[in-house]
Amino acid sequence: MTVRRMSPAEVLATYRPAFGGPGWKRAIRGLLADPGSAQRVELLRVELVRHGGFAEPIVVEPARREILDGMHRIAAAVLSEHDTLEVADSYADLPDRRRVQVVLGAGTAVGSWAVDRVAGALRSFPFAGGWTTCAGLFPGEREIVGWWHCPAGRDEALGAELIGRAARAGVRLTLGPITAIDDSDDQG
Repeated sequence: MTVRRMSPAEVLATYRPAFGGPGWKRAIRGLLADPGSAQRVELLRVELVRHGGFAEPIVVEPARREILDGMHRIAAAVLSEHDTLEVADSYADLPDRRRVQVVLGAGTAVGSWAVDRVAGALRSFPFAGGWTTCAGLFPGEREIVGWWHCPAGRDEALGAELIGRAARAGVRLTLGPITAIDDSDDQG
């Protein structure tokens, strides 16, 4: 496992932002201009103060000097003037996490518009003493299907949280099946 500690200044000097422009000032300003992203950054700042760090390291692509995952955490660390960030060189360096597939019933035909409407609310949020992140969200015939990281024994709580977050985004969904995903075939 290749995880190391770097100061936020070192991260900014070494890696390019994943989105939001060519420079970090512009990228962070762009994150804070989006209400959903600004809320996520603020939640991460609270986590940083409460726990002294984040549940997972940011993920980078060292050869291309790019951020793969962690823009909101970087913004939270910079704004909080935090001393260090944990940095992983690949997703394989992250701790193993359990994934579940969740089916969210819509009752009517679903298009990409419905996914777009709830994506920000369902993508990444604090859950069960850490964070859950959506690995994919797709429309079905009368449903939205997604994959989230979820601790064992917390499936129903995750489902309830997803329904509540969708409702706050203005989309009424019902909870369908929640199925654990076996990633052993993906480990090639």
